[in-house]
Amino acid sequence: MIPPTRRNGNAEFLDDLIAQSCATKGGHLWINPSQWTLYVSWGRTISGYDLDAMKARVLAIGGAVIDVRHADPDQVLHLAFSGPMIAVGEDPRFILCDALSYDSLEIIAARYRSAGADIHNIRDPQEAGDATLSLPA
Repeated sequence: MIPPTRRNGNAEFLDDLIAQSCATKGGHLWINPSQWTLYVSWGRTISGYDLDAMKARVLAIGGAVIDVRHADPDQVLHLAFSGPMIAVGEDPRFILCDALSYDSLEIIAARYRSAGADIHNIRDPQEAGDATLSLPA
């Protein structure tokens, strides 16, 4: 369940968005050193700045989290700029080049895990039987 907090309209709205993100293929919480972004569905996100509180809120209901605050910044930037992006609410697809393409949450999370990111509630693609994983050198 959600950690106990004073409930108001904004908290209920946020809880609904977290639930929608958990129900969406590829939905996840992304945390970088300055902000969080909740990927709710294709083209639908919400961001904020209370990093640890949002992480605890999403983890409390079993949501997927990628936290890159303690990862190697050079590797994180390389992964972010070279792509592919995470397919949220859609199937993975290749578009012209890796930087413009979309891949599954599990495969992208594994790449960030190799850079030192904290990954929560996302299975390793090799555990799921995906033999297509190729981590950057």
